Amino acid sequence: MGEWSGFRTVVSPDVTLTAVLVLVLASLLAVADWVAVARERLPLDRLLKPAVICALIVVVWTFDDVDGALRALFSVALALSLARDVLAPRWFAGAVTASLLAHGVYVGGFQRMGWSWLWAAAGIVVVLFAAGAYAVRLVTGARETAPAYTGMVPVYVGVVSVMVVAAAATGRPSAVAGAFLFYVSDTLVAWNRFRAPTPYAPVLIVGAYHLAQILLVLSLSTGPAPGL
Repeated sequence: MGEWSGFRTVVSPDVTLTAVLVLVLASLLAVADWVAVARERLPLDRLLKPAVICALIVVVWTFDDVDGALRALFSVALALSLARDVLAPRWFAGAVTASLLAHGVYVGGFQRMGWSWLWAAAGIVVVLFAAGAYAVRLVTGARETAPAYTGMVPVYVGVVSVMVVAAAATGRPSAVAGAFLFYVSDTLVAWNRFRAPTPYAPVLIVGAYHLAQILLVLSLSTGPAPGL
């Protein structure tokens, strides 16, 4: 146990042995899901993808010394992500709604972590560039292929962009990287559905999604954001 105490001191005092073990389990489940998606084993994917999120919820509750409200917010965001994963194969609109709510709850969590206007400005620049490059094309694609989603696309782009900016404002690298990967994953989902199929899109989408969620959970165990 002395070695573990030293490890916690180097990595983060919030990280418990249980959290590490469950995080390893979540990572293994994620890799198994990527393989299932690559081999088009959809029934297995429908089991593994929610299982990853369930494991991450356990990780959130096994960290030490995390603000109670922050822990609850991240748990709700993950639960909504779980709903998204369960609904996606059967009810796309319901999955989109659950995902929108998850992003909104993550924004609330990031705000409790701290706020750096310098980091927020960097996030704004990134999302403005990304929105300019893809948002208009996605709206056009939705109007042509699925008119019912034409209004939802800009709303979704706006919400996920706010989430990226809020994550950037925390100044925590894992939060910033996780939010960016979430943006990439969701953009690929929309592009693949409303514009044109992208090579290897399913694997890229699920890979970016799982890495995003893992990094966002890990952002709970890092220190305070820089006050800039």
